[in-house]
Amino acid sequence: MYFAKVISLQLKEVERKNSPCFSTGPVGEDLYQWEAIITGPKGSPYENGVFKLDIHFPLDYPFAPPRVMFKTKVYHPNVNTYGNIFLKMLNPTHFRTNNSINDVLTEIHQMLTAPQISEGHFFVEEIARIYAEDRAAFETTALAWTVEHAGGA
Repeated sequence: MYFAKVISLQLKEVERKNSPCFSTGPVGEDLYQWEAIITGPKGSPYENGVFKLDIHFPLDYPFAPPRVMFKTKVYHPNVNTYGNIFLKMLNPTHFRTNNSINDVLTEIHQMLTAPQISEGHFFVEEIARIYAEDRAAFETTALAWTVEHAGGA
């Protein structure tokens, strides 16, 4: 019961803050399964894109991080081909009980303009290499994927 109450409070916080960058909420009546929509940040190759994410809260949330995955294909160093997101905040060893779902989605939105590819972070090596060595090529591919998969342009 405690864990469901925590998730209910998270939903109220999302509704109260009403972020212009994302929206989220439960899928049907399942409080532990949510869907989120993130809009691509202005000035990025993801601009005007609409990205769907799945969020699954473990039964012991907030003592374990939610599992968050992109359903929409995205070309990004911190997202693999299966939609898994590589962010420290989502790693069980780095997740803190005071990290709200608002914090998580805000971090993912920020990640779109600032990939985390330094030492100590997990990332898709080939995409990170292109991002670091040829930013124009990276942005061209990211924009093409955004147009094709997320309706951006």
